[in-house]
Amino acid sequence: MLENNSLSMIHQFDQLQEERVHSYRLLEEGHKIYLSTGPNYDFPMFRKLVHDVTQDFKRISEGIIVVEKALRTDGYTSAADIITSLQESEKKKLELTARLQLSCEMLAESDNGELETNKVKEIRNELGKVVEQINNLLTELRYEIHNGE
Repeated sequence: MLENNSLSMIHQFDQLQEERVHSYRLLEEGHKIYLSTGPNYDFPMFRKLVHDVTQDFKRISEGIIVVEKALRTDGYTSAADIITSLQESEKKKLELTARLQLSCEMLAESDNGELETNKVKEIRNELGKVVEQINNLLTELRYEIHNGE
């Protein structure tokens, strides 16, 4: 059975993960708005959004590291290992998201050039694989928690 502290940590993890999803939505919506201001992009507005979302991602990541360490301390190393893998996948997702946003801007500026279109498709494909990996890790974590109860 999961100890109260560990159960509390899992609930905290769930909350932080929901906040991360919300932050991604804000970033995606903000990028769409930013692209709609082209060709004279409203960069100061987008830069502020990126700064704010980056601070959120940092806070969320730090919180998840606290959860991971607490679970490891309580002896739930398998769950902690899954969370570590999840953090690595989330880092890759963020990097790909930034690359995708730059590629989408280049695509808009190139009048839908073939090279830029292919690059956007390639990054979206990579991003889809990483999201699938994240979802698999979340499922694995749920099973691990359920088995630990």
